[in-house]
Amino acid sequence: MWKWRKNKQPLHKPLSEQQLWERYFFERHSLDTLLEWSKRLKYFRYCRAYGGHVGDGDCLLIAIGIQSEQELYEVFEQLELPIVLISADSSPSATAKWNYPPIEHPKHVIIAGVKAFIWMYPDRMKLSITNLEHPVEVTATSVVAAEQLEPYLAPLTHLMIDPPQDDRYCFMPEDWQ
Repeated sequence: MWKWRKNKQPLHKPLSEQQLWERYFFERHSLDTLLEWSKRLKYFRYCRAYGGHVGDGDCLLIAIGIQSEQELYEVFEQLELPIVLISADSSPSATAKWNYPPIEHPKHVIIAGVKAFIWMYPDRMKLSITNLEHPVEVTATSVVAAEQLEPYLAPLTHLMIDPPQDDRYCFMPEDWQ
């Protein structure tokens, strides 16, 4: 049987929007964990999934700015990735929309023994790492993989965009210290 409270006050104070956001953002990893990971990683940033019906997952992410065909070739050469040129009449979802040669999105790749996912945008490449067993999560294993890949990215620091995702879903340690 339900019991009614005499003063009809809520059982608890509702959470603020900021408290709800922090509950979601730190649901899988504490602030201390994310701060520790950010000290270990020079280039990768932890990005929380947008959630809902987006179908995305958490990841460690970098973005490399690409403003010219020369930079495109420089990035692909440094990462030892082949550039696959495709015809302009191919499916729009399979090609990056550039002002220079249309290329296939690299998608799932292995760089320096690390499995990563690459998607191209008109002005940048986004490279992400997740956990191999649970591809929508980031774990300590993901951080080790990112640490292994970072030396291969060092020659591209002049092209890196930080933060790689300019919104509150991307963990920036200076915002929390």
